[in-house]
Amino acid sequence: MLKKLLTTVAILSTFSIVIACGENTPPKGSHEPVKPAAVPAAQQPSSAPPSAAPVTSSSSSSSSAASSAAADVEFAITLQDENGDYAYKPGEITVSTGKTVKFTLTAQEEFHTFTVDDLGIDLEVEAGDTQSITFTFDEPGSYDLICIPHESLGMVGKIIVQ
Repeated sequence: MLKKLLTTVAILSTFSIVIACGENTPPKGSHEPVKPAAVPAAQQPSSAPPSAAPVTSSSSSSSSAASSAAADVEFAITLQDENGDYAYKPGEITVSTGKTVKFTLTAQEEFHTFTVDDLGIDLEVEAGDTQSITFTFDEPGSYDLICIPHESLGMVGKIIVQ
């Protein structure tokens, strides 16, 4: 009888320890994403660091809405390559200091982000959606670009401001 009781206590103790030490997945990143308005041709500013010009973004299901700030340069970025690999296409973007750039991002089949922490850019793009963001690059440097949910799968890029 004592042997059964000790066995039961040992099993329950082991079970309790396993439950208590189970994996607790923290949220991915500490980002506060920009949620663009879903109204075509609407602009919604997001936060940007003091040295950067305001960021604007827009949304539509088939094409991006017009930006209120005239862009000096425009990039169309695909958020997954033709093989289904997680990648920004193009993966490296070079712009001149002081230029206003409009990025038009298309997520084919999955949710992605266009995140540049050092510049305060964090744009979410839902599956099948297209988003645009306009940004003026005031400071030269090399800035890491990541997709928050797919960074560990290699979905990273770089923006070089010269």
